[in-house]
Amino acid sequence: MELIRNVKNLFQFGSSRFDGPVLYGVFLLFGMGIVIVYSASVIPAEREFSDPNYYLNKQLLWGFVGIICFLVFSQIPYQFLVRWSFLFSVISLLLLISVFIPGLGKSVGTSYGRSFNRWIQIGGFQIQPSEFSKISILLFSSYFFYNFDFKKVKWDRKKVVSIGLIFATLVLIVIEPAFGTTIELLLVLFFFVLLAGFPMKRLFILGASVLPLLIVLVTQVGYRKKRLEIWLDPYKFRFDEGHQLVTSFRAFFDGGSFGRPVGSGYAHRYLAYSHTDFVMASYVEDFGFLGFLIFLLVVLFLFVRVYFLLQRLKDKLGFFLGAGILILFGFQTILNLFVVTGIVPVTGISLPFLSYGGSSLITIFILFGILANITSKENLVL
Repeated sequence: MELIRNVKNLFQFGSSRFDGPVLYGVFLLFGMGIVIVYSASVIPAEREFSDPNYYLNKQLLWGFVGIICFLVFSQIPYQFLVRWSFLFSVISLLLLISVFIPGLGKSVGTSYGRSFNRWIQIGGFQIQPSEFSKISILLFSSYFFYNFDFKKVKWDRKKVVSIGLIFATLVLIVIEPAFGTTIELLLVLFFFVLLAGFPMKRLFILGASVLPLLIVLVTQVGYRKKRLEIWLDPYKFRFDEGHQLVTSFRAFFDGGSFGRPVGSGYAHRYLAYSHTDFVMASYVEDFGFLGFLIFLLVVLFLFVRVYFLLQRLKDKLGFFLGAGILILFGFQTILNLFVVTGIVPVTGISLPFLSYGGSSLITIFILFGILANITSKENLVL
């Protein structure tokens, strides 16, 4: 009954437990995503499945599941989720291992000569465990660092197992490989360590010591080295691996100030499979620089609004978890925008709420459902 009651008043500012402006921002981004996924996927859907609505219908299905998950997780006290976070992390670890099991995991070859093991095939559906691992890592690491006192470090078995679990999860994500997701989670962990009171000077020294390893992983590992070469000179590879980045530049140029009319016959004829990681390029081609500014304003509004809500929390644990979700959302958005504009090499990071993909969409809805619970009125200092 409580769930039904909150669904009814979800968008009513006065009676809802949740912050109305944040809810409107979330569902506005999702609506923008539905529009651009349809526009960007019509041609490949018609070509591959003889159904121009194929990708749209799947995104709507995943969106429906995501909204249900949002509603459910917004009702579950975040303290309960954190209390069971160790179990969630173990399950997440097993799912990450299962992507390498023949018959269950799905391996996809790439033009770089490398196989990606990121998906589990269950019937006609694929799920990406590394996306859902973001939830378990955020829950578990927020609780771990919330209780961690760097001034009185006692390395008992529980702490060693916890560190080992987090490390094993990151290693499996790297092996898949999903390097962009690993960087996201490392940034969140860095933020948690900082919040827990670790001396900033030592933290930067520690980060600097890890930097050579990251450089080796980027410059010496086959497909990442190739991506770096493409990023440095995409036009040299414009007829093969660099095609996506070069056509992304063209989409930004063609979009101009106000974009091109959807369905004009010109939109997205060069940018293939732009409904996934490069969805922003299609968005700008359709809606221009003005549309891009509107998107940025919605994202910035969400970020600032949630930030000020977190400042009013009564509970430090809620602040840790909420801040982690906010950092993950912000960094993932920035990283995706940097990729499609050529500021950083291609990483395969989706754009929250806009990119096509069930696992990523459901994950971000779950995280914002948890965030809605954290920032509900009963948890705030009025």
